[in-house]
Amino acid sequence: MKQEIVTEVIACLSEDRTLFRYFKGQYAAYLLSCISRSGTTVQAVKQSPFRGLLEQPDVRKVLSVSGDGSLASGVFDYVWNESCQSFVLTLGQWGSKRWGIQTTRNGYNLVLQMNFSEQHNRAYQRLLKPTQDHVFNYAGHPVAERKEDALYRDTLAWARLDIDLDTGEALIEEVQSDWVRRVRTALSQLNSKGKIAAYYGRCLQCDGNTFRRYAEEVFLPFASIWSEAMLTAAIRFIREELGIGRIYYHTHESGALLKGIRGSHPPRSLYTDLPRKFCFQQTDQAPVFIREDRVFKRKCRAIRTKLLWHELIL
Repeated sequence: MKQEIVTEVIACLSEDRTLFRYFKGQYAAYLLSCISRSGTTVQAVKQSPFRGLLEQPDVRKVLSVSGDGSLASGVFDYVWNESCQSFVLTLGQWGSKRWGIQTTRNGYNLVLQMNFSEQHNRAYQRLLKPTQDHVFNYAGHPVAERKEDALYRDTLAWARLDIDLDTGEALIEEVQSDWVRRVRTALSQLNSKGKIAAYYGRCLQCDGNTFRRYAEEVFLPFASIWSEAMLTAAIRFIREELGIGRIYYHTHESGALLKGIRGSHPPRSLYTDLPRKFCFQQTDQAPVFIREDRVFKRKCRAIRTKLLWHELIL
């Protein structure tokens, strides 16, 4: 999309501190909350694409006291679990005026960044004593940057979004985390004597045992929930802040072809298991604003293969 639209959205919605709390499986309660805002029944949900959400443990607790099988508006709004983690959401941008840098169409993406809370950052600083920013993030990726007038927060994950307010559609270009991949890599590279690999050794002032303690005690809870937390945050942002209820997500194949990804591809599960868990349905119809884009049309002529998408209607 055009840079001025991204800039306008950021100016209108960006705040220095936007808290987001998440526990494993919370996406199910949120999606059910969306589809029950006008009231519905358990039976109606069972006959819909969202039926799998009813099997989530925290959802089942709500259903056990729902009585007559009706689902009133707000019944899932206060589902909670003590294992929740806190994050801070910020907005950024990604792209180029003339070229598409792993984007479906030329232009810019709006980036929703999910950053660690101060609780994690204090433990990270105390244990690993990093000597620079972006130890586990690539500086060239759309992660939060240090600003003079704001508290710096490391980014756990981000989602890149292409939106069209006229058609009421949003495309999630990617959900990604450098931090998860690089912490796992560094952990796997600890040698038999517990020494950290050279690159990380230059950036961290800690020994291998301390790094292992960080990875297995501090970071582990985030590693198991980051992708569903990031996708939940993205869907909530698109629906609640932008007012868009038709959301698209790339399949693994279409994303690689349309974004020009060569060499190392992102994990397939992020484009198969993750959207399936969130009840996206597969379609061969691209978003209207993408279908009408001349660059997309040119790419399709060159690809000459049927493209599939994931679609979620809330």
